[in-house]
Amino acid sequence: MDFEQPRSEWQFTATKWHSIADKEKFARHYIGFVQARCPFQKFHEWFYNRLMHMYMHIAHYNRVGFYETWCDTPEKRLAFLRRHLEYECVGDPVWTWSDVERTLQGWIAESGILREYEFEASVARREQTICLARAAMRELSDDDVVRLLQDRNAPPVAANGTEERGTVAQRLRGEQAPLFHL
Repeated sequence: MDFEQPRSEWQFTATKWHSIADKEKFARHYIGFVQARCPFQKFHEWFYNRLMHMYMHIAHYNRVGFYETWCDTPEKRLAFLRRHLEYECVGDPVWTWSDVERTLQGWIAESGILREYEFEASVARREQTICLARAAMRELSDDDVVRLLQDRNAPPVAANGTEERGTVAQRLRGEQAPLFHL
């Protein structure tokens, strides 16, 4: 979905209270906000006031509370986008912003932005896990760490009770390697 298209191709419908230009302004800002990874500096009051009434976002007391609930970590931003993509848009565009919701759902689905957010959330989870593991290892005595490393590097035992050849150290993968590096 190309948002550089002429306005007539967007097919927004004016409501009694909002013009097509209002809907277009919101849609363009939403896309810029999401592409910029939801910075608070772009989470303007006018944008919050419209967004909190869309995609069944309710029960937020203020802009900061909404932002902290949906936008301040990669995992929350991913949940934010997934909610918008999976939401069943209801209502007549003459009375609601359901046409904007549907259009933005199309953009989320077609743009590939969801995959980018999924990757960023998985990287953040991995980094958090590594930090927690390092902190936990600092709490252990040196003897316990050595014992963990020995257990980690011991040859695996096969189902028949014999040791398999090769060491686990040769098979350490990605983020696990730094955890066991002395």
